[in-house]
Amino acid sequence: MSRPVVIVMVKAPRAGFTKTRLAPQLSETDAASLALCFVQDVVKTALCVVPNLLVAFAPDDGRALLEPFLPHDLLWLEQQGEDLGERLDAAIAHAANLGFNPIVALGADSPTLPGSFIQTALKALDAGETDTVLGPTLDGGYYLLGVRKRVRHLFQNISWSTPSTYEQTAGNIDALGLRLLKLPQWYDVDTFRSLTAS
Repeated sequence: MSRPVVIVMVKAPRAGFTKTRLAPQLSETDAASLALCFVQDVVKTALCVVPNLLVAFAPDDGRALLEPFLPHDLLWLEQQGEDLGERLDAAIAHAANLGFNPIVALGADSPTLPGSFIQTALKALDAGETDTVLGPTLDGGYYLLGVRKRVRHLFQNISWSTPSTYEQTAGNIDALGLRLLKLPQWYDVDTFRSLTAS
């Protein structure tokens, strides 16, 4: 039985910790405030598509910083792992252990992401039309990853936050013999230049 969930991978909106590449054009405080707005936008969009949402936060006090600004009845998980791949895998495994499927993971860097993209991913996974979904970003990464169930070794040997991230992940999917649905390209905001271009 289908029980879809969206995971939002979030860095706590703390000055000097999040969106640091928006400096010096934005102050650390303004960058953190903007990051919180991004999280709120992404969460709101996802909840319009699916009722189950898991916030995977970092660092350990992230929930206390985020919870007052987000809807009630969300699921919460502290991120675990050395790199983004390990943290994604741990969050997906946690969601799967809670009985959720399919599973879509988002970052909080694409605040205007259309809800229809999330809906397309979940529908295709639920219908068995694909095993995985990726939504590529303009900088070579991806804004969305979707799976029908946890896929071991999916995130091995990936150079995170580089122009190769999407292609390496897609290569792993192919090597594992899985089907991939590629969503339309979208932007994410990592630098002041990408912020002003969005």
